[in-house]
Amino acid sequence: MTGGIWMKLTNRITGQELLKRAKKFGAESLSDHELLTIIFGKVNGNENINFKAAGLEKYSDLRQLKYFSDEEWGCLLKNKDSIPLAKVLCEFAQRLERRPKLILGKIYSSQGIGEEMIDEIGMFEQEVLVVILLDTKNQVLARKIIFKGTLDAATVHPREIFKFALRYSAACLMIAHNHPSGVTTPSENDLKLTRRIEHGSTLLGIGFLDHIIVGSTSYYSMREEKIIR
Repeated sequence: MTGGIWMKLTNRITGQELLKRAKKFGAESLSDHELLTIIFGKVNGNENINFKAAGLEKYSDLRQLKYFSDEEWGCLLKNKDSIPLAKVLCEFAQRLERRPKLILGKIYSSQGIGEEMIDEIGMFEQEVLVVILLDTKNQVLARKIIFKGTLDAATVHPREIFKFALRYSAACLMIAHNHPSGVTTPSENDLKLTRRIEHGSTLLGIGFLDHIIVGSTSYYSMREEKIIR
């Protein structure tokens, strides 16, 4: 779980009201405290979870959930049968947090990027394209998801990729995207995009190191397959 300060709620807000807000503005609009109200409200079968009433307002960071005693969980959830499930959810969140992440400054190979992208976007249900910027030593300067949705010539424009690269004065770049089907064989659109990026990189003097396609368990490197030379 990520850290964050729990917002003090002056009014009692039910889980259903919070879900309506999430539907309208996105789950990212909810505070950590409000996310917990929804999650543990569902676990407990009671939407009126109140951390203050349970005497747990002293915990200011979500990562402190792992320090909850059975007694504290009991005060919060009331139903003792819900405690094991709450602990399972916390453990799941902690394991997600420990997943490998692309580290800025670390020197990467196509294999390294491919393995990192499998972990990060391989399970996405829609296609996303990630641009990874590197310096003259092939150390990562920055990374960003540039596009979401079906990636074709109409939706992916090289100018957005190069605009991002120029902002960081990148020496080189790599792009990676996922195939929700899990099949990493490049499509004709993938090959067309690769050629366009390769051409633009040559004109701007920015090295184009690789275009990597990932599925849930494997990756395909156009550099390793010598499509990019």
